[in-house]
Amino acid sequence: MFSGIIEGKAQLKELISKDDSFRMVFCSEDVTFNDVSIGGSIAVNGVCLTAVELDTNTFIVDVSKETTTCSNLGLLEQKSWVNIEKSLALGETINGHFVFGHVDYMAEVSEVISDGNSTIMRFKTEHSDSHLIAKKGSIAINGVSLTVNKLIDHGFEVTIIPHTKETTIMSEYKPGTIVNI
Repeated sequence: MFSGIIEGKAQLKELISKDDSFRMVFCSEDVTFNDVSIGGSIAVNGVCLTAVELDTNTFIVDVSKETTTCSNLGLLEQKSWVNIEKSLALGETINGHFVFGHVDYMAEVSEVISDGNSTIMRFKTEHSDSHLIAKKGSIAINGVSLTVNKLIDHGFEVTIIPHTKETTIMSEYKPGTIVNI
């Protein structure tokens, strides 16, 4: 379980194809993994993955065909950047909302609009479950805990504050970017 408060970014250093799955090697300058054990969970763009190898700033995960099909992890290329968060420990403060690491579907960035020092982002989704998104409800976009500002035709809108934009990969989002919901 995760909180949706991103701890940092990681870069995909190596992508190894293995039959119908992948082994992915991620490296982060923001986060250390000394407190994660083999078999521990790390959310990558909101997807709960199991660490199979670890180093101080590197973690390796195996990703199944199912996961690459139903999330944007299948779109990653070497040198791609992702949001990462280590799993919660009992007794830790929950600052975001409970995020399970299960992707419901993907959405597409449709607009990025400056709004003072914040940024409004609109996302297009045509998934059959998208009607379950609620105005002022919680949503996780690539693992980032956010509040829905408003519902729009075939999608929704959120506001990104400067801190979130700077500490996540959201600063790179543009129309056409595919994200996990």
